[in-house]
Amino acid sequence: MGIAWKKNKQRSCTLCFSPSNGFSCADKTYYHCPECDLIFLDPLFRPHREKEKERYESHKNTLDNKGYVEMFEKFIEKAVLPFSSPPCQALDFGCGPGPVLRVLLERKGITTEIYDPFFAPREFSLGSKYDLITCTEVLEHAFDPLKTWNFFLNHLKTGGHLSLMTLFHPSPEGFQDWWYINDPTHVTFYSLETFYWIENSFPLRVLYTDHKNTLVMEKEK
Repeated sequence: MGIAWKKNKQRSCTLCFSPSNGFSCADKTYYHCPECDLIFLDPLFRPHREKEKERYESHKNTLDNKGYVEMFEKFIEKAVLPFSSPPCQALDFGCGPGPVLRVLLERKGITTEIYDPFFAPREFSLGSKYDLITCTEVLEHAFDPLKTWNFFLNHLKTGGHLSLMTLFHPSPEGFQDWWYINDPTHVTFYSLETFYWIENSFPLRVLYTDHKNTLVMEKEK
């Protein structure tokens, strides 16, 4: 069975606030925004904070995980070094319980701070600005995407780069067979069209994408 659109069921988009249309898939309700192409899970189905943290703690995301390290090394080679060469100051946004990416970036000469609401919480001053912000496999977990993008804009230097990784969604019609929704902590889904909407709405310019899960943006004046 495919998805089932919920007639007359709408909710404001969590990114652009446009009316978004509800649909059912895998016994959950999602909303698709026709304006920015974002898809987001109905808040009623979001995981509780304790369960969310337990899920993250179960990940074996360490330097001993060869596949995990190789994924980041490829990310650095295609989405970081061509745009943000050392010396530069970076922030790994949403580093998780094992800040592997920071270690790999610093091996390349990029000084890196970390932030994670569960595992590395901290306060940021208005003057905290970075040449590079990395955000890998994080956007899909954010309940409030607009808050996340405002953070990027506030803490990225003009001319700085935002290097992102999140699997682009296949449209609502492809949700039924999309493995990415099986993770209960995945609540927000972007497409390449969503990032182009962001480019047209904020002082951010798309510099690179692999059309699958990786994208680099530059902050303009």
